Amino acid sequence: MGKNKIPNQFCKPNFSVRHIMQEEYYTLPMDLDQLVEGRAHLRCTLHKSIYQHIYLLLVTHFDETRYDATFGCALWDHDFSIMSSLKWKDLIRESVEQTVARYEPRLSALKVKVEMEEYEVMTKANHYIRKRIGVSVDGTITRTKEPFRFFERVFISPMSAE
Repeated sequence: MGKNKIPNQFCKPNFSVRHIMQEEYYTLPMDLDQLVEGRAHLRCTLHKSIYQHIYLLLVTHFDETRYDATFGCALWDHDFSIMSSLKWKDLIRESVEQTVARYEPRLSALKVKVEMEEYEVMTKANHYIRKRIGVSVDGTITRTKEPFRFFERVFISPMSAE
């Protein structure tokens, strides 16, 4: 792969960079101007690249990207849904599991867990209840057979309470 060429696939490895498991993937967010101008872009390891990609999937809602309406997760379609917590968590877990399985082929043996917490936030003017979810994705990095763990918490659904 030439020095100034942009990979044709998201986070595709650049094999001209050092040893195979060192920093061979582009970090997010990508600075395309930097790449087009031939300047070096920050790089990361395989593990960090997968982690960043799963985070991007988690915080992207369906229909947000022009090239693929199914890229993302159902979290943002159901953040204000009125349903039981158990049903809601199952729905989100299934969505994350399907999305990661589809868009992150560098992982196998996926196990996804979703937890939900509610926080009260009081300001001088308002009293809010905010939901925060924790999403964990465990799996195996296909290329190296190493275990992989993703965990992030995201605030959703700011609700006003009296």
